[in-house]
Amino acid sequence: MTKDTPPSRNKILPMETIRTEIDRVDNALLNLIAERMDLAQAVRLAKSGSDVWRPSREESLIRDLANKASTISPKLVSRIWAELTSASLSLQGPIHLHISLSGDALSARILVRDRFGAAIPIFTYPTESTALAKAYADPEGVAVLPAPGGMNNWWTALGPKGATPEMHILAALPRIGNWHWPEAVAVSKAQCLPSGSDQTLLYIEAGDIGAMRTMDTIFADLGLRAQMRAEVNDKVLYSVDEYLMPECQSLNRLKDAFSIVKIIGILPRPIENKE
Repeated sequence: MTKDTPPSRNKILPMETIRTEIDRVDNALLNLIAERMDLAQAVRLAKSGSDVWRPSREESLIRDLANKASTISPKLVSRIWAELTSASLSLQGPIHLHISLSGDALSARILVRDRFGAAIPIFTYPTESTALAKAYADPEGVAVLPAPGGMNNWWTALGPKGATPEMHILAALPRIGNWHWPEAVAVSKAQCLPSGSDQTLLYIEAGDIGAMRTMDTIFADLGLRAQMRAEVNDKVLYSVDEYLMPECQSLNRLKDAFSIVKIIGILPRPIENKE
């Protein structure tokens, strides 16, 4: 058996041989991880410690790896690369997670760990508004908050007249699953870019659209599959089942139809679990 030739999966091997092969693979993995961390240090020098989190690139990478790993659970792929990415990000700059999630604290921690790994420092707060404000004040801060809807109305702060207008919803928790709307989302000032499989989140103030029209019919007339996710007074959050470029025709026509329209997030779709 050569160094680069794995043992046949259909052949029963002596336990000593199996253990030797496991040791060989573990050593190879360790060397590759060390090489990856060296590259993370190089990224830090290139970026000068800014623009650390690139959620669109991360989501695209994990989706691609999960698709290639035909015999490996997407959950395992996601967790392994969450830890690798977490360690890399912690080397690249002072990134922090500012969290406010309701319910059981342990479940919330597991939800965050599975998505962001364990190396990034975590700070918890009693209210979503406090977590959002702390992340906004932090140059590389990421807020992890309950997904918009129901009583979770913090998303209005991302509107054009809100307290944190430069922030966007950029990631969903959990990353793996078959959900139609996530449990939680990550919000930051990172670049709002597509991952390749996304929903666009729109903050809308409708204004006077006429008695014979509704917001849903306006979306339908433009050929957009959209769903209202949250509503607070005259402010409405819609998800559109595709990526809308900032200056695309559909978005411009929505701006003509409504009083205020702003993209406040690009939310990657979940990666389907194969288990």
